[in-house]
Amino acid sequence: MPETSARPSTERLPVTADAIESAAVALRHHLSPTPLQYSRAFTAKAGCHVSVKIEGVQPTRSFKVRGALNKLIRMRADLRAAGVITASAGNHGQGVAYAAQVFGVPATVYVPDNANALKVQAIRRLGSRVVHYGRSYNEAYLEALRAQEAGAATFVHAFDDPDVVAGQGTVAVELVQQLDEHAAGADTVLVPVGGGGLISGISLYLKARRPDIQVIGVEPSGADAMTRSLEDGALVTLERVTTMADGLAASAPGPLTLGIVRAHVDGMIRVEESEMLRAIRLFFEWEHLLAEPAGAAALAALLYHHRPQASERVVVILSGANVTDEVMVRALRAR
Repeated sequence: MPETSARPSTERLPVTADAIESAAVALRHHLSPTPLQYSRAFTAKAGCHVSVKIEGVQPTRSFKVRGALNKLIRMRADLRAAGVITASAGNHGQGVAYAAQVFGVPATVYVPDNANALKVQAIRRLGSRVVHYGRSYNEAYLEALRAQEAGAATFVHAFDDPDVVAGQGTVAVELVQQLDEHAAGADTVLVPVGGGGLISGISLYLKARRPDIQVIGVEPSGADAMTRSLEDGALVTLERVTTMADGLAASAPGPLTLGIVRAHVDGMIRVEESEMLRAIRLFFEWEHLLAEPAGAAALAALLYHHRPQASERVVVILSGANVTDEVMVRALRAR
């Protein structure tokens, strides 16, 4: 990770802390704040003060609804009425479908052939059209772009869009307010990373409003495009992505998210599949709550990689709870 002194200027980045706060105000009409919950069990296990920001209670059981809603809120009414189109491994597609239902506009979601069946069913229940295409998110994404060029719908990127990043950053607005309300503080925030939309919004906002808080990203070892891009100093596209965490299975970050992460994120951690499974099991057993693999990645980083000080106050972002039966069975057997 580059040193702070070597980080590029963020003056030209098209996302600001003010834009994230504006998004938070707009989203209050549609979404309730998610809980910030102190965990006695994980505090004892990790040897530091642990709180969990639980995004799995969102209407779509993932933080992705924030960015999708903010994108549609910010669109001109005539463009919104023409409909939206996107590509998704599942959670973003649900977010777009939910936002499209809120505004009563048509939506089409391209998903890879191996997409999580439960997430696909949820997209359809929300009234959106689903198109299966390709063996990976990237193939579905490229086909969705071709379809968008041939029609009038607006493409809603899963992460590399200023309005989407601003929407995801509202997690940090709530976090700061919750910390202030409880006269608490935070030293470190652990954030799962796929394409980088969530950590971009969170890190940009926290470094503007609480610059003393360290922000650390977490990726699966088989989907570590952001980490590799930071190490190489240029955008890296993985030839192969191998992870059960479909929510983190991006083959590359975007130019926007990579720029923000390079400027504001303090470090990255890679986690293994087995570690995410154990984190899912422990979260279920100790807190009686669900997490999908992507949602549990930051918790896995805390348990197996992060080395906190005894007095450190750590916030773990549990980003989603759309876990399949198969993965849950594997997690319950994980030791």
